[in-house]
Amino acid sequence: MAKWRWLAGAVRDLRAQGSADLAETLVRLARMAVDGQAARIAEAMPEALRLARAGTAPAWAPPLLAHLALTARTGDLAEGESALPEALARLRAAHAPGAALLRPADTDPGADTAGPADAPDAADTGGAAGLVGTADAADPFGLSGADAPLHACTPAACAAEPVLACYATVDGPGHVVERATVVAEGLAHVRPGDPAWEALVLARADMLVDDERPDEAVRELDLRAAQARAAGHDVTLGYAFGYVRALRHQDRHAEALAALERVEAGAAAAWPAGAPPASALRRARDERARLLAWLARAGRVPAADALAALPDPREADAHPRLRRAWAEAAEHLAACGVLDNDWRLGVRLTTWARYFERVGAHRPCLEVALAGARLATDRGARWVAAAALGRARRALGRVRRGADLAADLDEAARDLAARGPAALPVPAADVLGLLRRQRPEEVDPEHQADLVAAALEHRPHDASLLNALGQVGRTLHLADVAAGAHWARVRSAPGDQKAALSLLETLLHDNDTGGVRALVRVLTEAALRAVPPPVEVCPQAPAAEAPDAPEAAAPAAAESAPPAAGPQRGRAETVPAAR
Repeated sequence: MAKWRWLAGAVRDLRAQGSADLAETLVRLARMAVDGQAARIAEAMPEALRLARAGTAPAWAPPLLAHLALTARTGDLAEGESALPEALARLRAAHAPGAALLRPADTDPGADTAGPADAPDAADTGGAAGLVGTADAADPFGLSGADAPLHACTPAACAAEPVLACYATVDGPGHVVERATVVAEGLAHVRPGDPAWEALVLARADMLVDDERPDEAVRELDLRAAQARAAGHDVTLGYAFGYVRALRHQDRHAEALAALERVEAGAAAAWPAGAPPASALRRARDERARLLAWLARAGRVPAADALAALPDPREADAHPRLRRAWAEAAEHLAACGVLDNDWRLGVRLTTWARYFERVGAHRPCLEVALAGARLATDRGARWVAAAALGRARRALGRVRRGADLAADLDEAARDLAARGPAALPVPAADVLGLLRRQRPEEVDPEHQADLVAAALEHRPHDASLLNALGQVGRTLHLADVAAGAHWARVRSAPGDQKAALSLLETLLHDNDTGGVRALVRVLTEAALRAVPPPVEVCPQAPAAEAPDAPEAAAPAAAESAPPAAGPQRGRAETVPAAR
Protein backbone atom coordinates (compact mmCIF):
# COMPACT_ATOMS: atom_id res chain seq x y z
CA MET A 1 0.00 0.00 0.00
CA ALA A 2 2.84 2.40 0.77
CA LYS A 3 4.07 1.95 -2.79
CA TRP A 4 0.75 3.19 -4.15
CA ARG A 5 0.80 6.27 -1.94
CA TRP A 6 4.32 7.02 -3.11
CA LEU A 7 3.40 6.34 -6.74
CA ALA A 8 0.36 8.62 -6.54
CA GLY A 9 2.57 11.54 -5.48
CA ALA A 10 5.21 10.71 -8.09
CA VAL A 11 2.58 10.56 -10.84
CA ARG A 12 1.21 13.96 -9.82
CA ASP A 13 4.70 15.42 -10.07
CA LEU A 14 5.29 13.82 -13.49
CA ARG A 15 2.06 15.24 -14.87
CA ALA A 16 2.91 18.67 -13.51
CA GLN A 17 6.28 18.44 -15.28
CA GLY A 18 4.66 17.54 -18.61
CA SER A 19 5.48 13.79 -18.51
CA ALA A 20 1.90 12.54 -18.58
CA ASP A 21 2.73 9.59 -20.87
CA LEU A 22 5.34 8.28 -18.45
CA ALA A 23 2.96 8.81 -15.53
CA GLU A 24 0.22 6.77 -17.19
CA THR A 25 2.71 4.06 -18.17
CA LEU A 26 3.98 3.69 -14.61
CA VAL A 27 0.48 3.31 -13.22
CA ARG A 28 -0.51 0.82 -15.92
CA LEU A 29 2.57 -1.37 -15.45
CA ALA A 30 2.26 -1.24 -11.66
CA ARG A 31 -1.27 -2.59 -11.93
CA MET A 32 -0.09 -5.31 -14.32
CA ALA A 33 2.63 -6.28 -11.85
CA VAL A 34 0.12 -6.65 -9.00
CA ASP A 35 -1.95 -8.99 -11.19
CA GLY A 36 1.06 -11.02 -12.36
CA GLN A 37 0.77 -10.00 -16.01
CA ALA A 38 4.45 -10.57 -16.71
CA ALA A 39 3.97 -11.25 -20.43
CA ARG A 40 2.07 -7.99 -20.97
CA ILE A 41 4.73 -6.07 -19.06
CA ALA A 42 7.43 -7.58 -21.26
CA GLU A 43 5.55 -6.42 -24.35
CA ALA A 44 5.12 -2.90 -22.99
CA MET A 45 8.65 -2.56 -21.59
CA PRO A 46 10.50 -1.23 -24.69
CA GLU A 47 8.14 1.73 -25.06
CA ALA A 48 8.05 2.28 -21.30
CA LEU A 49 11.84 2.40 -21.11
CA ARG A 50 11.92 4.83 -24.03
CA LEU A 51 9.73 7.20 -22.03
CA ALA A 52 11.75 6.63 -18.85
CA ARG A 53 15.01 7.35 -20.69
CA ALA A 54 13.85 10.78 -21.85
CA GLY A 55 16.03 13.63 -20.67
CA THR A 56 13.29 15.06 -18.45
CA ALA A 57 12.39 11.76 -16.79
CA PRO A 58 13.43 11.20 -13.15
CA ALA A 59 16.33 8.90 -12.41
CA TRP A 60 14.20 6.45 -10.45
CA ALA A 61 11.91 5.68 -13.41
CA PRO A 62 14.05 3.09 -15.32
CA PRO A 63 14.95 0.97 -12.27
CA LEU A 64 11.37 1.13 -11.02
CA LEU A 65 10.14 -0.26 -14.35
CA ALA A 66 12.68 -3.09 -14.16
CA HIS A 67 11.54 -3.80 -10.61
CA LEU A 68 7.89 -4.01 -11.66
CA ALA A 69 8.69 -6.52 -14.40
CA LEU A 70 10.42 -8.80 -11.90
CA THR A 71 7.83 -8.28 -9.16
CA ALA A 72 5.09 -9.64 -11.42
CA ARG A 73 6.97 -12.95 -11.43
CA THR A 74 8.10 -13.11 -7.80
CA GLY A 75 4.81 -11.81 -6.39
CA ASP A 76 1.52 -12.86 -7.95
CA LEU A 77 3.04 -15.62 -10.13
CA ALA A 78 4.97 -17.05 -7.14
CA GLU A 79 8.07 -17.96 -9.12
CA GLY A 80 11.01 -19.33 -7.18
CA GLU A 81 14.28 -20.56 -8.65
CA SER A 82 13.17 -19.59 -12.15
CA ALA A 83 13.32 -15.90 -11.15
CA LEU A 84 16.05 -16.06 -8.50
CA PRO A 85 19.11 -15.62 -10.80
CA GLU A 86 17.71 -12.40 -12.28
CA ALA A 87 16.71 -11.13 -8.84
CA LEU A 88 20.18 -11.81 -7.42
CA ALA A 89 21.86 -10.13 -10.39
CA ARG A 90 19.77 -6.98 -9.85
CA LEU A 91 20.55 -7.02 -6.15
CA ARG A 92 24.31 -7.35 -6.70
CA ALA A 93 24.30 -4.51 -9.22
CA ALA A 94 22.14 -2.24 -7.07
CA HIS A 95 24.07 -2.90 -3.85
CA ALA A 96 27.55 -2.91 -5.34
CA PRO A 97 30.08 -0.54 -3.76
CA GLY A 98 29.47 2.96 -5.07
CA ALA A 99 25.95 2.23 -6.35
CA ALA A 100 23.52 5.08 -5.77
CA LEU A 101 20.19 4.98 -4.01
CA LEU A 102 18.13 7.13 -6.37
CA ARG A 103 16.14 9.29 -3.99
CA PRO A 104 15.78 13.04 -3.59
CA ALA A 105 17.99 14.53 -0.90
CA ASP A 106 15.12 15.90 1.18
CA THR A 107 11.85 15.16 -0.56
CA ASP A 108 9.47 12.24 -0.86
CA PRO A 109 7.00 12.54 -3.73
CA GLY A 110 4.46 10.31 -2.06
CA ALA A 111 4.80 11.58 1.51
CA ASP A 112 1.65 12.54 3.36
CA THR A 113 3.49 14.97 5.65
CA ALA A 114 5.21 18.27 4.96
CA GLY A 115 8.41 17.55 6.84
CA PRO A 116 11.11 15.17 5.56
CA ALA A 117 11.69 11.83 7.23
CA ASP A 118 15.03 11.35 8.94
CA ALA A 119 17.55 9.77 6.59
CA PRO A 120 19.97 7.20 8.01
CA ASP A 121 23.30 8.57 9.11
CA ALA A 122 26.34 7.50 7.11
CA ALA A 123 27.65 5.80 10.21
CA ASP A 124 24.46 3.77 10.54
CA THR A 125 24.39 2.29 7.06
CA GLY A 126 26.56 -0.70 7.99
CA GLY A 127 27.04 -3.01 5.03
CA ALA A 128 25.18 -0.58 2.78
CA ALA A 129 27.71 2.22 3.11
CA GLY A 130 27.95 4.23 -0.08
CA LEU A 131 24.52 3.16 -1.32
CA VAL A 132 22.89 6.55 -0.83
CA GLY A 133 23.87 8.78 -3.72
CA THR A 134 24.63 12.46 -3.47
CA ALA A 135 22.36 15.09 -4.97
CA ASP A 136 22.62 18.79 -5.61
CA ALA A 137 19.95 21.47 -5.34
CA ALA A 138 19.43 21.82 -9.08
CA ASP A 139 18.91 18.09 -9.65
CA PRO A 140 17.86 16.38 -6.40
CA PHE A 141 18.34 12.94 -7.96
CA GLY A 142 21.84 13.70 -9.28
CA LEU A 143 20.88 11.84 -12.49
CA SER A 144 18.16 11.92 -15.10
CA GLY A 145 16.31 8.97 -16.57
CA ALA A 146 18.58 9.11 -19.63
CA ASP A 147 21.70 8.09 -17.72
CA ALA A 148 20.25 6.36 -14.64
CA PRO A 149 21.25 2.71 -14.06
CA LEU A 150 18.58 0.11 -14.77
CA HIS A 151 19.48 -1.88 -11.66
CA ALA A 152 19.32 0.46 -8.68
CA CYS A 153 17.31 1.01 -5.52
CA THR A 154 14.72 3.76 -5.25
CA PRO A 155 12.49 4.86 -2.36
CA ALA A 156 9.64 2.94 -3.97
CA ALA A 157 11.51 -0.32 -4.41
CA CYS A 158 14.63 -1.97 -3.08
CA ALA A 159 16.35 -4.58 -5.23
CA ALA A 160 16.33 -6.87 -2.19
CA GLU A 161 12.55 -7.29 -2.33
CA PRO A 162 12.36 -9.77 -5.26
CA VAL A 163 15.25 -11.78 -3.79
CA LEU A 164 13.44 -12.06 -0.47
CA ALA A 165 10.25 -13.06 -2.25
CA CYS A 166 12.10 -15.77 -4.18
CA TYR A 167 13.77 -17.19 -1.08
CA ALA A 168 10.43 -17.25 0.75
CA THR A 169 8.76 -19.04 -2.18
CA VAL A 170 11.53 -21.54 -2.89
CA ASP A 171 11.85 -22.65 0.74
CA GLY A 172 11.05 -20.00 3.32
CA PRO A 173 12.18 -21.89 6.45
CA GLY A 174 15.25 -23.23 4.67
CA HIS A 175 16.47 -19.77 3.67
CA VAL A 176 15.98 -17.82 6.90
CA VAL A 177 19.71 -17.05 7.20
CA GLU A 178 19.94 -15.61 3.71
CA ARG A 179 16.70 -13.68 4.20
CA ALA A 180 17.84 -12.20 7.51
CA THR A 181 21.12 -11.06 5.94
CA VAL A 182 19.45 -9.46 2.91
CA VAL A 183 16.82 -7.72 5.06
CA ALA A 184 19.42 -6.33 7.44
CA GLU A 185 21.45 -4.85 4.58
CA GLY A 186 18.36 -3.45 2.87
CA LEU A 187 16.96 -1.80 6.00
CA ALA A 188 20.29 -0.04 6.53
CA HIS A 189 19.72 2.29 3.58
CA VAL A 190 15.98 3.02 3.70
CA ARG A 191 13.95 5.06 6.17
CA PRO A 192 10.44 4.93 7.66
CA GLY A 193 7.98 6.24 5.12
CA ASP A 194 9.80 4.75 2.13
CA PRO A 195 7.69 2.01 0.50
CA ALA A 196 10.88 -0.05 0.32
CA TRP A 197 11.22 0.25 4.11
CA GLU A 198 7.74 -1.14 4.67
CA ALA A 199 8.29 -4.00 2.22
CA LEU A 200 11.53 -4.99 3.99
CA VAL A 201 9.87 -4.77 7.41
CA LEU A 202 7.08 -7.11 6.29
CA ALA A 203 9.65 -9.46 4.72
CA ARG A 204 11.48 -9.61 8.06
CA ALA A 205 8.26 -10.45 9.89
CA ASP A 206 7.57 -13.24 7.39
CA MET A 207 11.09 -14.56 7.91
CA LEU A 208 10.57 -14.67 11.68
CA VAL A 209 7.35 -16.65 11.23
CA ASP A 210 9.14 -19.14 8.96
CA ASP A 211 11.86 -19.44 11.60
CA GLU A 212 9.20 -20.58 14.08
CA ARG A 213 9.26 -17.26 15.93
CA PRO A 214 5.75 -15.87 15.27
CA ASP A 215 5.60 -14.13 18.67
CA GLU A 216 8.78 -12.26 17.77
CA ALA A 217 7.22 -11.36 14.41
CA VAL A 218 4.30 -9.70 16.22
CA ARG A 219 6.71 -7.66 18.34
CA GLU A 220 8.65 -6.69 15.21
CA LEU A 221 5.48 -5.46 13.52
CA ASP A 222 4.50 -3.50 16.63
CA LEU A 223 7.93 -1.85 16.80
CA ARG A 224 8.07 -0.93 13.12
CA ALA A 225 4.49 0.37 13.11
CA ALA A 226 5.41 2.67 16.00
CA GLN A 227 8.47 3.90 14.08
CA ALA A 228 6.35 4.64 11.01
CA ARG A 229 3.81 6.60 13.04
CA ALA A 230 6.58 8.52 14.83
CA ALA A 231 7.89 9.56 11.42
CA GLY A 232 4.44 10.85 10.49
CA HIS A 233 3.33 7.99 8.23
CA ASP A 234 0.28 5.75 8.29
CA VAL A 235 0.45 2.01 8.91
CA THR A 236 -0.93 0.24 5.85
CA LEU A 237 -2.87 -2.98 5.30
CA GLY A 238 0.37 -4.85 4.68
CA TYR A 239 0.97 -4.89 8.43
CA ALA A 240 -2.45 -6.42 8.99
CA PHE A 241 -1.66 -9.38 6.75
CA GLY A 242 1.59 -9.81 8.64
CA TYR A 243 -0.29 -9.96 11.96
CA VAL A 244 -2.79 -12.45 10.53
CA ARG A 245 -0.05 -14.79 9.38
CA ALA A 246 1.82 -14.58 12.68
CA LEU A 247 -1.34 -15.28 14.68
CA ARG A 248 -2.23 -18.24 12.47
CA HIS A 249 1.18 -19.79 13.07
CA GLN A 250 0.58 -19.40 16.80
CA ASP A 251 -2.63 -21.46 16.37
CA ARG A 252 -4.63 -18.35 17.27
CA HIS A 253 -6.98 -18.78 14.33
CA ALA A 254 -9.98 -17.07 15.88
CA GLU A 255 -7.90 -13.98 16.73
CA ALA A 256 -6.44 -13.99 13.23
CA LEU A 257 -9.94 -14.14 11.77
CA ALA A 258 -11.06 -11.22 13.92
CA ALA A 259 -8.03 -9.20 12.81
CA LEU A 260 -8.82 -9.99 9.19
CA GLU A 261 -12.41 -8.90 9.63
CA ARG A 262 -11.22 -5.56 11.03
CA VAL A 263 -8.98 -5.19 7.99
CA GLU A 264 -11.86 -5.86 5.62
CA ALA A 265 -14.15 -3.45 7.50
CA GLY A 266 -11.68 -0.58 7.30
CA ALA A 267 -10.18 -1.36 3.90
CA ALA A 268 -12.23 1.16 1.96
CA ALA A 269 -11.23 4.08 4.15
CA ALA A 270 -7.54 3.07 4.25
CA TRP A 271 -7.22 2.50 0.52
CA PRO A 272 -4.73 4.80 -1.23
CA ALA A 273 -6.04 6.75 -4.21
CA GLY A 274 -5.36 4.92 -7.46
CA ALA A 275 -4.42 1.62 -5.83
CA PRO A 276 -6.18 -1.42 -7.35
CA PRO A 277 -7.99 -3.18 -4.49
CA ALA A 278 -8.47 -6.50 -6.27
CA SER A 279 -5.16 -8.06 -5.19
CA ALA A 280 -5.54 -7.33 -1.48
CA LEU A 281 -9.18 -8.39 -1.51
CA ARG A 282 -8.23 -11.68 -3.19
CA ARG A 283 -5.63 -12.28 -0.51
CA ALA A 284 -8.11 -11.44 2.25
CA ARG A 285 -10.67 -13.88 0.82
CA ASP A 286 -8.11 -16.68 0.67
CA GLU A 287 -6.88 -16.03 4.21
CA ARG A 288 -10.48 -15.95 5.48
CA ALA A 289 -11.24 -19.26 3.72
CA ARG A 290 -8.14 -20.92 5.17
CA LEU A 291 -8.91 -19.74 8.72
CA LEU A 292 -12.59 -20.72 8.56
CA ALA A 293 -11.78 -24.14 7.06
CA TRP A 294 -9.38 -24.88 9.92
CA LEU A 295 -11.94 -23.74 12.49
CA ALA A 296 -14.61 -25.86 10.79
CA ARG A 297 -12.42 -28.96 10.92
CA ALA A 298 -11.83 -28.23 14.61
CA GLY A 299 -15.61 -28.05 15.10
CA ARG A 300 -15.61 -24.39 16.09
CA VAL A 301 -17.62 -22.96 13.17
CA PRO A 302 -20.24 -24.54 10.90
CA ALA A 303 -18.63 -26.30 7.94
CA ALA A 304 -21.26 -24.84 5.61
CA ASP A 305 -20.14 -21.32 6.55
CA ALA A 306 -16.55 -22.23 5.79
CA LEU A 307 -17.50 -23.72 2.43
CA ALA A 308 -19.43 -20.55 1.53
CA ALA A 309 -16.25 -18.53 2.16
CA LEU A 310 -14.10 -20.64 -0.19
CA PRO A 311 -13.31 -18.53 -3.29
CA ASP A 312 -13.90 -19.77 -6.79
CA PRO A 313 -10.86 -21.96 -7.61
CA ARG A 314 -10.46 -20.17 -10.94
CA GLU A 315 -9.18 -17.22 -8.93
CA ALA A 316 -6.28 -19.32 -7.68
CA ASP A 317 -5.83 -20.75 -11.18
CA ALA A 318 -5.17 -17.21 -12.41
CA HIS A 319 -3.07 -16.11 -9.41
CA PRO A 320 -0.60 -18.81 -8.27
CA ARG A 321 0.24 -16.93 -5.08
CA LEU A 322 -3.19 -17.92 -3.71
CA ARG A 323 -2.90 -21.64 -4.38
CA ARG A 324 -1.33 -22.82 -1.13
CA ALA A 325 -4.07 -21.24 0.98
CA TRP A 326 -6.84 -22.56 -1.29
CA ALA A 327 -5.41 -26.09 -1.28
CA GLU A 328 -5.12 -26.09 2.52
CA ALA A 329 -8.70 -24.86 2.90
CA ALA A 330 -9.97 -27.42 0.38
CA GLU A 331 -8.34 -30.32 2.24
CA HIS A 332 -9.96 -29.24 5.53
CA LEU A 333 -13.37 -28.84 3.89
CA ALA A 334 -13.12 -32.21 2.16
CA ALA A 335 -12.33 -33.77 5.55
CA CYS A 336 -15.49 -32.09 6.89
CA GLY A 337 -17.47 -33.70 4.07
CA VAL A 338 -18.79 -30.46 2.57
CA LEU A 339 -16.47 -30.22 -0.46
CA ASP A 340 -16.56 -32.84 -3.20
CA ASN A 341 -13.31 -34.78 -3.21
CA ASP A 342 -13.43 -35.93 -6.82
CA TRP A 343 -11.05 -36.35 -9.72
CA ARG A 344 -11.57 -32.74 -10.83
CA LEU A 345 -10.17 -31.50 -7.52
CA GLY A 346 -7.27 -33.88 -8.05
CA VAL A 347 -6.56 -32.46 -11.50
CA ARG A 348 -6.53 -28.93 -10.10
CA LEU A 349 -4.04 -29.76 -7.33
CA THR A 350 -1.88 -31.77 -9.73
CA THR A 351 -1.75 -28.81 -12.14
CA TRP A 352 -0.75 -26.46 -9.33
CA ALA A 353 1.91 -28.77 -7.94
CA ARG A 354 3.41 -29.21 -11.40
CA TYR A 355 3.48 -25.44 -11.89
CA PHE A 356 5.35 -24.95 -8.62
CA GLU A 357 7.76 -27.71 -9.61
CA ARG A 358 8.39 -26.02 -12.96
CA VAL A 359 9.14 -22.57 -11.47
CA GLY A 360 11.31 -23.94 -8.67
CA ALA A 361 8.89 -23.20 -5.80
CA HIS A 362 9.85 -26.35 -3.93
CA ARG A 363 8.07 -25.95 -0.60
CA PRO A 364 4.73 -24.94 -2.19
CA CYS A 365 5.11 -27.89 -4.58
CA LEU A 366 5.71 -30.21 -1.63
CA GLU A 367 2.74 -28.89 0.34
CA VAL A 368 0.26 -28.94 -2.56
CA ALA A 369 1.43 -32.35 -3.82
CA LEU A 370 1.14 -33.77 -0.31
CA ALA A 371 -2.40 -32.43 0.05
CA GLY A 372 -3.22 -33.92 -3.35
CA ALA A 373 -1.78 -37.29 -2.31
CA ARG A 374 -3.82 -37.44 0.88
CA LEU A 375 -7.03 -36.47 -0.90
CA ALA A 376 -6.39 -38.98 -3.70
CA THR A 377 -5.79 -41.75 -1.16
CA ASP A 378 -9.05 -40.87 0.60
CA ARG A 379 -11.01 -41.27 -2.64
CA GLY A 380 -9.15 -44.46 -3.62
CA ALA A 381 -7.22 -43.00 -6.58
CA ARG A 382 -4.06 -45.08 -6.18
CA TRP A 383 -2.20 -44.11 -9.36
CA VAL A 384 -2.83 -40.40 -8.82
CA ALA A 385 -1.84 -40.64 -5.14
CA ALA A 386 1.39 -42.45 -6.00
CA ALA A 387 2.21 -39.80 -8.61
CA ALA A 388 1.59 -37.00 -6.09
CA LEU A 389 3.78 -38.75 -3.50
CA GLY A 390 6.56 -39.06 -6.06
CA ARG A 391 6.35 -35.35 -6.83
CA ALA A 392 6.31 -34.49 -3.14
CA ARG A 393 9.34 -36.71 -2.56
CA ARG A 394 11.30 -34.91 -5.27
CA ALA A 395 10.41 -31.55 -3.76
CA LEU A 396 11.37 -32.76 -0.28
CA GLY A 397 14.86 -33.44 -1.57
CA ARG A 398 15.18 -29.76 -2.48
CA VAL A 399 14.16 -28.17 0.83
CA ARG A 400 16.38 -27.74 3.85
CA ARG A 401 14.11 -27.79 6.87
CA GLY A 402 11.61 -30.45 6.01
CA ALA A 403 11.50 -32.83 8.98
CA ASP A 404 7.80 -32.24 9.69
CA LEU A 405 6.86 -32.53 6.04
CA ALA A 406 8.98 -35.67 5.69
CA ALA A 407 7.01 -37.24 8.55
CA ASP A 408 3.76 -36.22 6.83
CA LEU A 409 5.00 -37.75 3.59
CA ASP A 410 5.86 -41.04 5.27
CA GLU A 411 2.43 -41.16 6.88
CA ALA A 412 0.72 -40.50 3.55
CA ALA A 413 2.79 -43.26 1.92
CA ARG A 414 1.75 -45.71 4.65
CA ASP A 415 -1.92 -44.80 4.20
CA LEU A 416 -1.66 -45.45 0.46
CA ALA A 417 0.17 -48.75 0.97
CA ALA A 418 -2.54 -49.88 3.40
CA ARG A 419 -5.11 -49.66 0.60
CA GLY A 420 -3.28 -52.29 -1.41
CA PRO A 421 -3.19 -52.54 -5.20
CA ALA A 422 -6.26 -52.06 -7.35
CA ALA A 423 -8.13 -55.32 -7.99
CA LEU A 424 -8.80 -56.19 -11.63
CA PRO A 425 -12.46 -57.17 -12.23
CA VAL A 426 -11.46 -58.93 -15.48
CA PRO A 427 -8.23 -60.45 -16.85
CA ALA A 428 -5.60 -57.87 -17.80
CA ALA A 429 -6.09 -58.57 -21.50
CA ASP A 430 -9.78 -57.64 -21.22
CA VAL A 431 -9.42 -54.35 -19.32
CA LEU A 432 -9.60 -52.14 -22.40
CA GLY A 433 -12.76 -53.85 -23.57
CA LEU A 434 -14.30 -53.20 -20.17
CA LEU A 435 -13.40 -49.51 -20.38
CA ARG A 436 -14.84 -49.20 -23.88
CA ARG A 437 -18.17 -50.52 -22.66
CA GLN A 438 -18.52 -47.89 -19.92
CA ARG A 439 -21.35 -45.41 -20.29
CA PRO A 440 -20.36 -41.69 -20.20
CA GLU A 441 -21.87 -41.20 -16.74
CA GLU A 442 -19.77 -44.10 -15.41
CA VAL A 443 -16.44 -42.71 -16.56
CA ASP A 444 -14.02 -41.87 -13.75
CA PRO A 445 -10.55 -41.18 -15.18
CA GLU A 446 -8.81 -41.97 -11.90
CA HIS A 447 -10.49 -45.40 -11.65
CA GLN A 448 -9.59 -46.03 -15.28
CA ALA A 449 -5.98 -45.12 -14.58
CA ASP A 450 -5.90 -47.58 -11.68
CA LEU A 451 -7.26 -50.40 -13.85
CA VAL A 452 -4.88 -49.68 -16.74
CA ALA A 453 -1.89 -49.41 -14.40
CA ALA A 454 -2.85 -52.69 -12.72
CA ALA A 455 -3.20 -54.39 -16.11
CA LEU A 456 0.23 -53.12 -17.11
CA GLU A 457 1.70 -54.93 -14.09
CA HIS A 458 0.67 -58.15 -15.87
CA ARG A 459 1.31 -56.98 -19.45
CA PRO A 460 4.08 -54.32 -19.25
CA HIS A 461 4.77 -54.41 -23.01
CA ASP A 462 1.18 -54.12 -24.20
CA ALA A 463 1.23 -51.11 -26.53
CA SER A 464 -2.56 -50.67 -26.37
CA LEU A 465 -2.47 -50.47 -22.57
CA LEU A 466 0.39 -48.00 -22.74
CA ASN A 467 -1.59 -45.90 -25.19
CA ALA A 468 -4.61 -45.97 -22.87
CA LEU A 469 -2.43 -44.91 -19.93
CA GLY A 470 -1.15 -42.01 -21.99
CA GLN A 471 -4.70 -40.90 -22.77
CA VAL A 472 -5.96 -41.04 -19.21
CA GLY A 473 -2.71 -39.49 -17.97
CA ARG A 474 -3.31 -36.51 -20.23
CA THR A 475 -6.85 -36.18 -18.86
CA LEU A 476 -5.51 -36.16 -15.31
CA HIS A 477 -2.65 -33.76 -16.20
CA LEU A 478 -0.18 -36.52 -15.34
CA ALA A 479 1.33 -36.96 -18.77
CA ASP A 480 4.82 -36.82 -17.24
CA VAL A 481 4.04 -39.87 -15.09
CA ALA A 482 2.38 -41.75 -17.95
CA ALA A 483 5.43 -41.08 -20.10
CA GLY A 484 7.60 -42.94 -17.58
CA ALA A 485 5.88 -46.24 -18.37
CA HIS A 486 6.22 -45.53 -22.09
CA TRP A 487 9.93 -44.86 -21.85
CA ALA A 488 10.67 -48.28 -20.38
CA ARG A 489 9.03 -49.94 -23.38
CA VAL A 490 10.50 -47.63 -26.05
CA ARG A 491 14.05 -48.02 -24.72
CA SER A 492 13.78 -51.79 -24.54
CA ALA A 493 12.02 -52.14 -27.92
CA PRO A 494 12.54 -49.02 -30.04
CA GLY A 495 11.07 -50.86 -33.01
CA ASP A 496 7.64 -50.84 -31.37
CA GLN A 497 6.22 -48.02 -33.45
CA LYS A 498 2.87 -48.02 -31.64
CA ALA A 499 4.55 -47.43 -28.28
CA ALA A 500 6.82 -44.77 -29.78
CA LEU A 501 3.87 -42.92 -31.34
CA SER A 502 1.91 -43.05 -28.09
CA LEU A 503 4.91 -41.66 -26.19
CA LEU A 504 5.38 -38.91 -28.78
CA GLU A 505 1.73 -37.87 -28.45
CA THR A 506 2.05 -37.76 -24.66
CA LEU A 507 5.24 -35.69 -24.80
CA LEU A 508 3.77 -33.22 -27.28
CA HIS A 509 0.64 -32.82 -25.17
CA ASP A 510 2.85 -32.04 -22.18
CA ASN A 511 4.98 -29.52 -24.15
CA ASP A 512 8.00 -31.63 -23.18
CA THR A 513 10.45 -30.53 -25.86
CA GLY A 514 13.35 -32.12 -24.00
CA GLY A 515 11.49 -35.43 -23.98
CA VAL A 516 10.77 -35.17 -27.71
CA ARG A 517 14.47 -34.59 -28.41
CA ALA A 518 15.37 -37.59 -26.24
CA LEU A 519 12.85 -39.74 -28.10
CA VAL A 520 14.27 -38.72 -31.47
CA ARG A 521 17.75 -39.54 -30.22
CA VAL A 522 16.72 -42.99 -28.94
CA LEU A 523 14.95 -43.88 -32.18
CA THR A 524 17.78 -42.55 -34.35
CA GLU A 525 20.43 -44.48 -32.46
CA ALA A 526 18.31 -47.64 -32.70
CA ALA A 527 17.89 -47.17 -36.46
CA LEU A 528 21.63 -46.71 -36.95
CA ARG A 529 22.36 -49.87 -35.00
CA ALA A 530 19.91 -51.78 -37.20
CA VAL A 531 21.79 -50.91 -40.42
CA PRO A 532 24.49 -53.56 -41.10
CA PRO A 533 27.93 -52.29 -42.14
CA PRO A 534 28.62 -52.31 -45.89
CA VAL A 535 30.41 -55.38 -47.23
CA GLU A 536 33.78 -54.52 -48.76
CA VAL A 537 34.68 -56.60 -51.86
CA CYS A 538 38.23 -56.49 -53.19
CA PRO A 539 38.39 -56.25 -57.02
CA GLN A 540 39.93 -59.32 -58.63
CA ALA A 541 42.85 -58.94 -61.04
CA PRO A 542 42.44 -60.56 -64.50
CA ALA A 543 43.84 -64.07 -64.67
CA ALA A 544 47.24 -64.18 -66.43
CA GLU A 545 46.51 -67.36 -68.28
CA ALA A 546 43.21 -66.11 -69.68
CA PRO A 547 43.67 -62.56 -70.90
CA ASP A 548 40.68 -62.82 -73.21
CA ALA A 549 38.25 -63.95 -70.44
CA PRO A 550 35.13 -61.84 -70.02
CA GLU A 551 35.13 -59.21 -67.26
CA ALA A 552 34.10 -60.57 -63.85
CA ALA A 553 30.53 -59.87 -62.83
CA ALA A 554 30.04 -57.10 -60.30
CA PRO A 555 29.29 -58.29 -56.78
CA ALA A 556 25.66 -58.39 -55.83
CA ALA A 557 24.38 -55.40 -53.84
CA ALA A 558 24.21 -55.93 -50.14
CA GLU A 559 20.79 -56.68 -48.77
CA SER A 560 19.17 -53.46 -47.64
CA ALA A 561 18.70 -52.84 -43.93
CA PRO A 562 15.25 -52.97 -42.37
CA PRO A 563 13.51 -49.60 -42.17
CA ALA A 564 14.41 -47.42 -39.20
CA ALA A 565 12.05 -47.64 -36.29
CA GLY A 566 10.46 -44.35 -35.40
CA PRO A 567 7.37 -42.20 -35.62
CA GLN A 568 5.40 -42.66 -38.83
CA ARG A 569 2.70 -40.49 -40.28
CA GLY A 570 -0.78 -41.44 -39.19
CA ARG A 571 -2.59 -41.82 -35.88
CA ALA A 572 -1.80 -44.40 -33.24
CA GLU A 573 -4.62 -46.66 -32.17
CA THR A 574 -6.59 -44.92 -29.47
CA VAL A 575 -8.69 -46.28 -26.66
CA PRO A 576 -11.49 -44.10 -25.27
CA ALA A 577 -10.15 -44.46 -21.77
CA ALA A 578 -11.43 -41.09 -20.54
CA ARG A 579 -13.68 -38.35 -21.69
